[in-house]
Amino acid sequence: MLITHRIRAYIKQQNTPLSRLLYRVSKWFVYGQLPDLAWIYRPIYLVYRLASFTIQRLLNIFLYLPMLQARLEHYCPGLSLENGFPLIQGPLKIYIGNNTCLNGALSIHGHPDSGCCEIRMGENCYIGWQTGISVGKKVLIGDNVMIAGRTSINAHSGHSPGLDRYKPPVMADLVIEDDVWICTGVNIVKPVTIGRGSVVASGCVVTKDVPPNVLFAGNPGKVVRTLRGNE
Repeated sequence: MLITHRIRAYIKQQNTPLSRLLYRVSKWFVYGQLPDLAWIYRPIYLVYRLASFTIQRLLNIFLYLPMLQARLEHYCPGLSLENGFPLIQGPLKIYIGNNTCLNGALSIHGHPDSGCCEIRMGENCYIGWQTGISVGKKVLIGDNVMIAGRTSINAHSGHSPGLDRYKPPVMADLVIEDDVWICTGVNIVKPVTIGRGSVVASGCVVTKDVPPNVLFAGNPGKVVRTLRGNE
């Protein structure tokens, strides 16, 4: 480390031709870039994108989707994956409806204290990037449900504060009914029911049941207004 420090100090001083040369070389190595070569790198970029897409599709068709289908309790027609394979851990039974799309950065955890827990997703659902679902007893997701990225869904109470934190958490069912839209960054902190047709706004912290057909927002979340049928 002492030798490295001395070399860096020598280069920074720039009091000899060699140190000045080494300083310029190191600066170029850290911050330098090539001149405008778009006519060369544009086709390289297109080839790179095509190759990446092709490899990803082949992995989905021949590896990721077959593995996920094997993990489910029944075969799911129309199932699709984006960007890899989800993280699935714990004692879980998984049921997924037709034409549902999952992002590969999704994680689903079954709580070990529950024995065997269950998650059911309806048809035509989407679950986005970096969403985490922690299952207590059951997580029931209806049809046509959209869950955006970076959403946290917790279907158990977690541990209590203080020295009793090692007591088992309270397990319960978490229900998301049909036609619900959960926006980016929502945090559902305990088992609740989110009513049909409701929208949970970005960044909302859900601590209680959400009525049907409402806009729910805030920390803690509350009803902002009722939604009409065409909204």
